[in-house]
Amino acid sequence: MLLASGAVVLMALAGRSTPRASERPPTPALPTAALPVGAPSPLPSGATPDRIPTPDPEMDPSCSFADRGFGAYGTYQPLPLGKVLVPPPGAIPPGTGYNLLVHFHGAEPVRREVAPLDLGLVIAVVDAGIRSSDYARALRATSWKTLLGTIDHAVAESTGIPDLHPRRIAVSSWSAGSGAIPTILTADRSPDALVLLDSLYAGYAPGQHALVPGQLAPYLSLAQAATRGGPLLFLTHTTVPTVGYASTEETATFLLRQLGASAVLVTPNDGDPLRLVRMYDGGSLYMRGYAGATREDHCAQLRLLPSILTEHVLPAFEQGT
Repeated sequence: MLLASGAVVLMALAGRSTPRASERPPTPALPTAALPVGAPSPLPSGATPDRIPTPDPEMDPSCSFADRGFGAYGTYQPLPLGKVLVPPPGAIPPGTGYNLLVHFHGAEPVRREVAPLDLGLVIAVVDAGIRSSDYARALRATSWKTLLGTIDHAVAESTGIPDLHPRRIAVSSWSAGSGAIPTILTADRSPDALVLLDSLYAGYAPGQHALVPGQLAPYLSLAQAATRGGPLLFLTHTTVPTVGYASTEETATFLLRQLGASAVLVTPNDGDPLRLVRMYDGGSLYMRGYAGATREDHCAQLRLLPSILTEHVLPAFEQGT
C-alpha cells in the first residue's frame, strides 16, 4: 500500500495536464505498522502523498526574494541539521534565555524576510528536501531534542554565555516543511507557537473525497487548546489545487468544522497582492485564507511570516501564552 508523505501539487502552473494515477511513479511505504490491503491510511500526523515535489524556494524563479542582508546577525553557523543565526553580543542578557524561531523549508526566503528586521530572535532554518517525507526522515535521524541542543551550543559559543536555553520557541513551516511538525508536536519540548504557511495537507480514504476522521488529531488538539488561549496556532492557505489528497484550504475548513467554528468572509482588497478572502480569530487560533492558486501565490505565503511574528507570535511570547 502506498502511504502518504509528500506535499503540494501546483497543477495550473506546471503547463501540463495532471498525470493519471497509472503514470505516477510508485512511492515507497513509510516504516509504519502494516495495514490491511485496501484499508485507509490513518495518517495520524496529517502526512500527505509523496507524489509531486514542491517548489524549491532557492532554485525556483517564482520564489525570488530580494536579499536585504543579514541585519545584525552577521552570518550563519552550521548545525548538524540546518543552520542558525544568532543575535549579536548583548542582545541576549545572561540568565534570561532566548526566543527561538525554527523554520522548515525555505531557509533563504525566511532569512531574507526576517533577519533584516532584527527582532532579537535566534533563527534556525532547515532545508531537508522538497518532499514532506524528507523532513519526516530528517527529524527521525536528528531528533527534535538533539536539534535544540545543537542550537543551544551554537548560541552559547556566539554569546559566550553558557547554559542558555530557549525561553519561548516558535516553529514555522512552508509547503513540504510540514513533514517535520508531527514529530515536534509529540516531543517533550513542544513549541509555544506553530505557524503553518500553506503547509497543512491530509489524505483521503480510498475512493472518497473526504478526510479520514482522526487523521489530523494532533492539529485538532492544538487548535482546540489555542481557542482556549493555549499555545498559538496560525495557519494560512491558498486555493492551489491538489490531486488525490486534501489541499491546505480543505484542511483549514476541516479543522474549523471540527471546532464548530466558521471563517469570516473577506472582500479582497485591490491593494493586497495575496488576496485575503477569509479569516478566523479565536483565542490563540488564527486562520487566513487567500485566493491565489498559482505557484507564485504558494511561494508568496513566505512573505507573511514577518507580520505573523511581529503582530502575533512575539506579543504572545511577551504575555507568556
